[in-house]
Amino acid sequence: MKVIIVGAHGEAKELINRVSSGWSISVIDLDQEKLRNFTTNRQIDKIQGDATSSLVLKKAGLDEATAIVTLTLSDEVNLEILNIAKQNNILRLSSIINESSNAGKFKELDVELVEPDILLARRFEHILEPRRVVSQAFAGGRAEALEIEISSDSPVRGKKLREIGSDYYIVGALLRKGKVIIPHGDTEIETGDLVTVVLQSGAFSNVINLFSGSESRFPLEFGKDIVVVLDDEKNLKNLSESEFFIRNTKATSLKVLTKQDLFDNNLETTEETLKAVLKDQEFDITYKNKITVKDLENFMKENSIGTIFYPVMDGTAKSKIKSLISIANKTKVPILFSRTTYPYKTIGLLINDNFDENSSNSIAFDLSSTMSAKLVGVIINQPKFLQSEGENKVSNTVQKLQDLALSNEVQLDFVNFEGNEAKIFSEQTSEYDLAIIGSNSSQSWQDRKIIEFVSTNSNSSVLYVPR
Repeated sequence: MKVIIVGAHGEAKELINRVSSGWSISVIDLDQEKLRNFTTNRQIDKIQGDATSSLVLKKAGLDEATAIVTLTLSDEVNLEILNIAKQNNILRLSSIINESSNAGKFKELDVELVEPDILLARRFEHILEPRRVVSQAFAGGRAEALEIEISSDSPVRGKKLREIGSDYYIVGALLRKGKVIIPHGDTEIETGDLVTVVLQSGAFSNVINLFSGSESRFPLEFGKDIVVVLDDEKNLKNLSESEFFIRNTKATSLKVLTKQDLFDNNLETTEETLKAVLKDQEFDITYKNKITVKDLENFMKENSIGTIFYPVMDGTAKSKIKSLISIANKTKVPILFSRTTYPYKTIGLLINDNFDENSSNSIAFDLSSTMSAKLVGVIINQPKFLQSEGENKVSNTVQKLQDLALSNEVQLDFVNFEGNEAKIFSEQTSEYDLAIIGSNSSQSWQDRKIIEFVSTNSNSSVLYVPR
């Protein structure tokens, strides 16, 4: 995501050194010499010019920006820049205030106001990255106390304190379900814990990454194995996609459900052919005379399956896809309709408002992070005359997705459309290597129809994540 900082001051430098690598940063200043001497611990874009000019802001990346920070010594200049940003629908606006009498003007633009110097940098950090972290400096600025809420994908979730101990920080307390716990070595950290950590101030980034960073878990929350269904010899290319999938997720083994007489020529056995395709990838094979939906359902009951992998070809019946979606809904296991569009360099996500641990939104970030893939959030609005309160809902969803992108250090872009959700997203899948779909927090019949349509008509492989 993109942030534009106006003013190459000390506060800007400290802010840049603290925020995560998920931000692409541009700094604007009128003083060319000041910009030349402005150095940070990361790569940034420097633009010399008057930031009250839309042309200068566009050169700095206004069209892609999701946040703007103004640090000039003139409230009038700051307000003019922020007004341009507001007109360009930038969600996160923040500024230093030089005269308290101007506070009302900033509030009219919904701007977050902060104090100078280190407090300024801390406040902007929280605005740019609302990671549910509260920090406080003490010991002459040489130590900090942090409060961090443990998310479901935190690297420390499920670990005992003695497993993550360190010389540069200590965990002083946990707040769990309203009860304060003074931890010891055998205390296990759980999702939702509010953890108080005392640390050396130089260890800030390491502690943030450890406690509030993300750790790939997919598909282990559903099951440890992947099953690929092969009922046609043309599915061999799909088998290679399943190999790519298992090598790039936390799944532990590949299971193949196939027919004994998969190949007509019988020059070699089915197992020998599969070994040749999969090379050094180990797999377990189960034979069926004819693979029915009931066979697959029974197989799911007998094994720990984290993802169903099903090849889709021209002519695959809509009724078949619908039946497989029903199995996914019944077993609560994701299904990937394979169209061999791997490797997954770009992943398209049809956004929704479900942010549960195992939602399509959460899994999209898990896979994007693990596979170093670009993630595109697809927003499809109803025609203007049909919209009611949906605009605020979409805005809240977008901000939550931006926060997930930061914690997972994923490149996230958004594209906006208006019209038929199922048709537009299906057409857009030609731009992606993998499309991910799921349901809103309150699953409706419209959700089911969209899922069936996209799974049937997509141009790319589709991962459907059931609720």
